[in-house]
Amino acid sequence: MRGLSLVAKVWAVWAVTRLLIVVFTGVTALPHSVWDASAADITLYRTWAGDMVSGHGFPLTDERWQYPPLTGALLVAPWLLGGGHAYNWFFFAVVAAADAGALALLIRAARREGSASAPREGSASAPREGSASAQRGPWMWVLGVALVGRVCYGRIDLVVAVAAIAALLWVTRRPLAAGAAVAAGALLKLWPVLVLLGLRGRALRPVSAAAAGIGAVTAAALTAWSPGAWSFLRFQSERGLQIESPAATPLLIARWIHGGWTITHRYGAEELSGPLVSAVARGCVLATLVGGAALLVVRLRYRPPVADLALCAVLLVMVTSRVLSPQYVVWAVAVAAVCALDPRTTQRPVFAVLLAAAFATQVEFPFVYDRVATGSLPGVIVLTLRNGLLLWAAGWSALLLCRRSAPESPDTSAIADESRSGGQASDSAPVRSGAVVDTGTPAPDRRTSPPHAGSGRHDAGPRTYGGRREPTTRRGYLRHPASQTFAYSSSPSVSRYT
Repeated sequence: MRGLSLVAKVWAVWAVTRLLIVVFTGVTALPHSVWDASAADITLYRTWAGDMVSGHGFPLTDERWQYPPLTGALLVAPWLLGGGHAYNWFFFAVVAAADAGALALLIRAARREGSASAPREGSASAPREGSASAQRGPWMWVLGVALVGRVCYGRIDLVVAVAAIAALLWVTRRPLAAGAAVAAGALLKLWPVLVLLGLRGRALRPVSAAAAGIGAVTAAALTAWSPGAWSFLRFQSERGLQIESPAATPLLIARWIHGGWTITHRYGAEELSGPLVSAVARGCVLATLVGGAALLVVRLRYRPPVADLALCAVLLVMVTSRVLSPQYVVWAVAVAAVCALDPRTTQRPVFAVLLAAAFATQVEFPFVYDRVATGSLPGVIVLTLRNGLLLWAAGWSALLLCRRSAPESPDTSAIADESRSGGQASDSAPVRSGAVVDTGTPAPDRRTSPPHAGSGRHDAGPRTYGGRREPTTRRGYLRHPASQTFAYSSSPSVSRYT
């Protein structure tokens, strides 16, 4: 009952917050500077969708088209459902369905984690520790999206974030589906390829192969469908320094103090023009490359959990990018929700900072965006606060990744990455009570064998410990009564784990 009650609370908060988001995003009769800006891009999406449906193809001459080709299919879907003036509401329906799907996946994973960490007979472990930790995942998603606000339902980025959530949750148990999710996310907004950064062991090859294969086939089909599928690359490369990016904040402060910079509307956003702008923009690209190389070193040296490394990578990309639109914050919220499911995560202290940054983002857009766009003092203050929080989150995430992730020892190289969910073994998770371990050799009898024993193979059937029958589980797992771990039997008479 307690678990059901918590699930009901999560869904109730989700329903209330999303209803408010949809209603306030759909209202356009209120002052433009406060409300209508949240839905302004949907009007543009409707125009693009109408052109694509009528056979004009991708909007390759529109500099605001800065999306990979699969975005075209996503924008056309609401048009095919209703089109015309109903496009906005069908767009909200598509985003809400993706939002609810993400929450359902997180709740299911949280239940699995709670079940895996439940106390077993004779165990002295804390009964609800894993479950309480896992509950943070759904709450992180519900509250994070609500704090980012209406822009989540007025842009496509929430759908892309859901693809990243699915990929991270399926990476061990359903590698082909995870690869498909990575490919879909990359063809919508590129950044979900960061999920592959932390993969290793048996998950790396199938997920990467599926992502590459499905992505290549889909990209070829979209390219053949209409010209201009890759025109977004030119528009993206020509973009300048957006005023909302962290790198632009010092220049905005200097502009407010003594002038020297101007704000111009280009590529659908406000960009800075003036001294040092080009150098700062090039420095952003260099900083992204250097940060990516550093994360590769962290991956090889410390071997952190996949979701932890993905969160750090997403935050790094956000704070070093020369373009940072407000809806990008939902990327980090999505990956943080997956991190929160895992009691092994190093990133828990970052969650509060990220939620604060999400709320500051909603204040910045749409509430004071008219002040931001003109570079006035209230807008500069809000941007400085929001970008400071994001920089704090990114730096703290990287520090925790190195400080708390110890170098992996050979003893733990086969521990199940999703042992709490009954998934296939991986090489990234530390040993913990109740974990499913594919050791390849039987667990020694610590009660009757000397310390060096344990090199022999298990015989089929149950064994005895001190006159007591050894407890067994399904699929050939032999439960060691002293250590409360499960070793896989290599006996051919016991069914193999699949």
